[in-house]
Amino acid sequence: MTDAPRLRGNIGRFQYLALGFGTMIGSAWVILLGDWLGKAGPGGAVLGFLAGGAVVVLVGTCYAQLAAHLPEAGSEFVYARRVYGRGLAFTVGWFLILYLLSVTVFEALAFAWIVETVLPGAAPLPVGIGGAIVIATLNFRGARLAVISHTFLTYSFFAVVVFILLLLLANGSAHNAAPLFGATNGRNWYLGSGAIFAFCAYALNGFQTIPHAIEERSGNISLDAIGWIIIGSIGAAAAFYCLVVIAAAVIVPWQGLVAAPLPMVAAVRSLPHGQVFALVLLVATAASLLKAWNGVFMMAVRLLVAMARAGCVPGVFARLHPRFQSPAPAVLAAGTCNIAGIFLGKGAIEPITDMSAMVLTLTYAMCCWTVLRLRRRGCLVAGSGAASWLVVLALLGSALMAACAFLTPFWQQPGFPLEYQLLAAWGVLGLVVWRYALTRPSGPDSPSTPAPWSAP
Repeated sequence: MTDAPRLRGNIGRFQYLALGFGTMIGSAWVILLGDWLGKAGPGGAVLGFLAGGAVVVLVGTCYAQLAAHLPEAGSEFVYARRVYGRGLAFTVGWFLILYLLSVTVFEALAFAWIVETVLPGAAPLPVGIGGAIVIATLNFRGARLAVISHTFLTYSFFAVVVFILLLLLANGSAHNAAPLFGATNGRNWYLGSGAIFAFCAYALNGFQTIPHAIEERSGNISLDAIGWIIIGSIGAAAAFYCLVVIAAAVIVPWQGLVAAPLPMVAAVRSLPHGQVFALVLLVATAASLLKAWNGVFMMAVRLLVAMARAGCVPGVFARLHPRFQSPAPAVLAAGTCNIAGIFLGKGAIEPITDMSAMVLTLTYAMCCWTVLRLRRRGCLVAGSGAASWLVVLALLGSALMAACAFLTPFWQQPGFPLEYQLLAAWGVLGLVVWRYALTRPSGPDSPSTPAPWSAP
């Protein structure tokens, strides 16, 4: 444990940008577009994404400053351990593991759904399991192969999809987007806009892939540059979601997209030669899913490594493969959980996204508060990051996101929400694992430099 090896890699600027943007943009824009329009209308949806994007950009500045001072795999877990101690860090890491593994399941289920749409005879279960095996194999063979694959898929996807979105805008009419603010579910549109605002915690999640992989950066890229890449990737993803909503709403009357199984595909079919473009979009979406899936998988693996270094989970998860220099045990554990979760079926998609937003918003708030706390201690210089009043704004925005995320399940279903049941069950299991952690020595949390911040 005291000789925990450093993760190796040679990730450059454009690869980090691909990791951040590519992990944020998966399949939600294709699958959930009708839900966004039905809750708030195109104007309300764009408003929700703009507000959520602004908050997450501010949160990203906090991550950037923390990552620059602790450039180690593990991100939020490492920050929490250095500032608040092992107990809170375990809680943060434990629930983030739940979130990350849940999202790998979401991506597997969505990937199978998309492939089934393109190839009606395809069996969803083998498709999902096959995808999970491919993702795990890429990561088992080392970060370089996983990152190169991720970068190629990201930039190819971006070129194809932006071209299709521009076609929608060119062939659309503003009259189709009327009314800009409205809901088809019988509720006020601003409630839907608030739900989308909270959903941004999930929709714009993925930029953390960058600080999680910061230990593997190329020697010619500065920590300041990585901070700007974090912020830029968030802004680009928020703009992409807004463009998707606008492009779909102008090509056909948006009310007709609300009930469509894949509303973005239905919108593209309205184009000249729409069937061809719809097929291209589905193939691009399948590629997009793979890159987002890979990014979240990478985060889950690196979080397991960080927790193993600190003695919070078995130390075997920090070991590297002698040939590929990948954290092979952590990869195999994440891959096994990913495959097991696929058996939950498509009904698990909405609870997973809601539960993920709940976990993420609290994590965002913690990172913002950590920056403020360290600045008061004099451990961080305010001039090296966003102004303190912007960090306070990010903290308040994260708290508002958290309130929306925790209340949304009660608006959407009667009784005690399934999301709370899942969180409670995972918490009980966490108590068992924590008992194990108490019997283990507290590791150094890093193979690199001593901690610059002491726990209070």
